[in-house]
Amino acid sequence: MMTKILTYFICFSFLFVSCKKSIDTTKEAEAAAAKDSIHLKSEESEIKTKFVPQSTDEQTAQNIKTFLTQDYLKDDLSFLQPVDRKFQFYKIDLNDDGNEEIFVRLSGPYFCGSGGCTFLLLDKYGAIITKFTVTRAPIFVEPSKVNGWSLLLVKDAGVFKQLTFAQGTYPSNPSVLPKAPYDAPSGHAQVMFDNDLYVSKTFDF
Repeated sequence: MMTKILTYFICFSFLFVSCKKSIDTTKEAEAAAAKDSIHLKSEESEIKTKFVPQSTDEQTAQNIKTFLTQDYLKDDLSFLQPVDRKFQFYKIDLNDDGNEEIFVRLSGPYFCGSGGCTFLLLDKYGAIITKFTVTRAPIFVEPSKVNGWSLLLVKDAGVFKQLTFAQGTYPSNPSVLPKAPYDAPSGHAQVMFDNDLYVSKTFDF
């Protein structure tokens, strides 16, 4: 009788240890899965937030695509290579009227040369305010205003040029402007199209 009891006790102990190991293994697996899930969510969050929010609105991107293909570049499309058919944008209210203007950065050999690239500044209706030529990114938008519009700073030939709004537009060619009266943007300037720190999302058209 004692032998049977001892046998049952040993078997029960073995089953208890086996069950405990199984539970522990399950908990470890669940913890690992939860950790992987958190890591995945973190990666997804990084993907969603790596672009500045002023550059990611899909409806704005679609509107720009339509403008480029059906209006501004409709006669140039046959000359464009896939590398030329890309753009970035940045929405910002330059004159504090409650409506955001839209900077559009074109890229590729068709729009860029040794001096810079073509940028467009559009109003909320998609009308061109300024077509900038041979302009380099990044563009700095200063909080100070002249004629009700923000001052812009761009770097050209190693020095900063100041673009001041007048008579309904900004200067279109920074290379012909004199050096700005200062050597760097202020610490309060918004930075557009900085490929390292303030990255804009790229779209195809």
